[in-house]
Amino acid sequence: MSNKITYEPVHSRDTTEDDEHDDLPLLALGQEKQGPRNGPYSTTCLLVTLVLVTAAATLVSGTAGFIWGRHIERDRAESDWFSPPGRIDHTFNYRWQFSARPSNNESQIWWNKVFPKGRGFIQHPEISPVPHGLAVFHQLHCLVRRPGKFAKLEYLHPLTSISNQDAIRHGYYSAVDGTEPIHFAKPGHIRHCIDYLRQSIMCNADTNLEPIDPDLDGVTGWGFPRKCRDIVRLISWAQKWRTHNQTGHH
Repeated sequence: MSNKITYEPVHSRDTTEDDEHDDLPLLALGQEKQGPRNGPYSTTCLLVTLVLVTAAATLVSGTAGFIWGRHIERDRAESDWFSPPGRIDHTFNYRWQFSARPSNNESQIWWNKVFPKGRGFIQHPEISPVPHGLAVFHQLHCLVRRPGKFAKLEYLHPLTSISNQDAIRHGYYSAVDGTEPIHFAKPGHIRHCIDYLRQSIMCNADTNLEPIDPDLDGVTGWGFPRKCRDIVRLISWAQKWRTHNQTGHH
C-alpha cells in the first residue's frame, strides 16, 4: 500500500503560527531575511549624507549671514550719514568774551585758549609730510586778531598769540563806531571770510537737532546737549606737530 502525498495550500496555514516560520524558505536557500543594513556601506552613506547636509546648511547660513550683514551695513551707512561727526557731548552756552571788542582784555585771553602754538600749521610724517594748515584754525582766524600788546602779559605766552585776521569782528565794531577799518578788516577781506565760513559750515554740515524755542518760534542753539568733535584733543595734537612757534596773519 503506497503512501498518499497531499498538498495543502499555503493560505491554509494557521495565521497564528509564530512569525519565525516565515523565514524558513529563505533559510532553505542559504539566505537571511532582509532587515536593516548596518554594514560598512550603510555607515559610509550615512556619513556622506551628514557631511553633505552640514555643508549645505553651512553654505545656506553663510550666504544668509553675508546678505544680512550687507543689509545691516547698508542700513548703518544710510543712517550714519546723518549722524553728527563727533562723539563728545557738549552744550553750547553764550560767552560774551568771544564777541567783545578786540581791545577787550578778557576777550583776548579767551580767544588765545582756542589756538595752539603754531597757529594750526602742522607737519606729520604720515598724515602731512609737507606742512599744511588745519582748516578749523583758518576758519577761526576770520573771527579774531592777534592780541598785540596783550600777548606780552605774563598770563600769555608771546608765541601763542592769534593771527591778525580779525576781519569780521573788527569790521563789525568799525561799522558800529563809524571808524576806518584796519587793513585786515577791509571789505575785500570781510567778503573772503564770509564766503569761506559759509562754505566751511556747509562742508561740515552739522546735523545736531536743535530744539525750537516756542517763545521765539525759532532756535537759539544754546542750552541743549549735542555731539561735537574733540577740539581739545585736536589743539593738543596740532601743538605737538606744529611747524613753528611763530604767530602772524596768513
